[in-house]
Amino acid sequence: MTAKEIKDTILSFTNDVLLNYPGHDTIFINPWSDTKFEFSYDDINKTYSSIDELMNDKIFDGKSLSEIAPLLTLI
Repeated sequence: MTAKEIKDTILSFTNDVLLNYPGHDTIFINPWSDTKFEFSYDDINKTYSSIDELMNDKIFDGKSLSEIAPLLTLI
C-alpha cells in the first residue's frame, strides 16, 4: 500500500482499520472523527488529534506509518 492509500482508507471513516505488518503485531486504527484517531500496536495505545500526526509519528522502530506503508496490507 502507499501512504496515500492508507490515509484515504482511514479518512473514509467507514470501519476500523487493521493493517498487517509482516513479522510484527497487527496495527489497529479506530478513526472516530477528523480530530480523533485511536491507535493500537504492540503495547502502544495512543490517541491522535489529526491524520498527519498519526501518519508521521515515528513509533515503528524510528519509522512512521507513512514510511512503512509499502510493507503493510489491509486485513
